[in-house]
Amino acid sequence: MAHRGDPEDAFRTRLAQDRARIEAAIERLSGEKPKPERFLIALAEAWGRPVHHRNCFGRWLPPVAPTERGVKSAARWVAASNPNVQRAALSALEKAGAAAQPVLGVVADALTSKEPVVRLAAARVLARAAPCPEQAPALRRALSDDLFTVRWLAVEALARSGDDHPLAPVLAASRPRLDAWLAAYRLDGWLRAVAALGRDASALLPELNELLDQTSGPSRSDTSWHESRFTIERLVRELRANQRNP
Repeated sequence: MAHRGDPEDAFRTRLAQDRARIEAAIERLSGEKPKPERFLIALAEAWGRPVHHRNCFGRWLPPVAPTERGVKSAARWVAASNPNVQRAALSALEKAGAAAQPVLGVVADALTSKEPVVRLAAARVLARAAPCPEQAPALRRALSDDLFTVRWLAVEALARSGDDHPLAPVLAASRPRLDAWLAAYRLDGWLRAVAALGRDASALLPELNELLDQTSGPSRSDTSWHESRFTIERLVRELRANQRNP
């Protein structure tokens, strides 16, 4: 039986409070109240990674499972006039993952936004949610977006949906240059798109080998670059094995 100060009791109370907070956010988003950003952020936090709560004696609060109502409530704000609200709505849908599939048509429409941050956020949602063939035309148009990162995410989304559009040339043409200003996480975005191609990424072996040489220098010695090199090495091994065993 739980008693005062029981860690399990504190954990369950905090979890119930979090779930009630999310229900309140969904209720607010389903109405016509102004300033929805903080409610969309609440959804993104709830649908995202587990949260460590210090008052629960080191316990992690599990993410809340996205509901159909919550997803549709967030999707209402994807077409808002304020790009910050749009980005917040798309961030929540990105955290919803595959549960966002029923509203991906609305998300795909945001790929034509004049706001780069909105296009990027929409592309992230589509890459994470494995889009349907209905979103393929919008994603193919995004392959020529001004932002390389949008192109990479569009490649990832199309590859995950099984689209037959030639995608390796898009990645070859937009491979990041490893200059002094490139952060490792930007290279990782390109590498995720390469990995999504599966066997079709064999056409990118020359680019991967060149990147492997460039990331092995002393200027790329921190942990993040070590992880990028490890990813490149793994991709090269897998693609070479595929070539030997077609």
